[in-house]
Amino acid sequence: MPRVMLLVSANLTNIELLQPQDGTDDGNINYFFRLHCEGCGWKTKDRVVVSFNVQEGQGRRDSSNLHRNVCQGCGRVGRITLIPGYGTPLTEHNSHEVRLMVFDCNGLLPTDYSFNGGWLAKTTSGTEIHIDLSGNEEDNNGEYMGIVDGMEVAITDLEGKFVPFEV
Repeated sequence: MPRVMLLVSANLTNIELLQPQDGTDDGNINYFFRLHCEGCGWKTKDRVVVSFNVQEGQGRRDSSNLHRNVCQGCGRVGRITLIPGYGTPLTEHNSHEVRLMVFDCNGLLPTDYSFNGGWLAKTTSGTEIHIDLSGNEEDNNGEYMGIVDGMEVAITDLEGKFVPFEV
């Protein structure tokens, strides 16, 4: 079963720290991405959501971090499990390809990550901002720009990618 790491990058202006609301292992953060079948190559058109609290494909909230889905191309049942403990926040000095979450995959692989709501940014002046990094239909990654404590702050050029992960 392959494991993949979600790496995230952003340009931070006057932002000291950027992370999911309650840290990198936040049980309420949702991960939105498409699925790619390892067997036949089929890829979901729409993004699915996986989190510690939502079990996609069964239509119910659960404390499980297991996501099951059936490939519409070949009927293969696949699963993705979140593996906490490997993520780190983005900082003003480390904001390129930062580890966010590990996914244990069996049959289906995540692809095309999309940022969403539930993020916490701390400015260089110490003010905390609760933000939504959702994008639009074209780019799927948002940005944040504003004035906080008389300072221009910005989170731009958001990027997320999945790479193979070895323990």
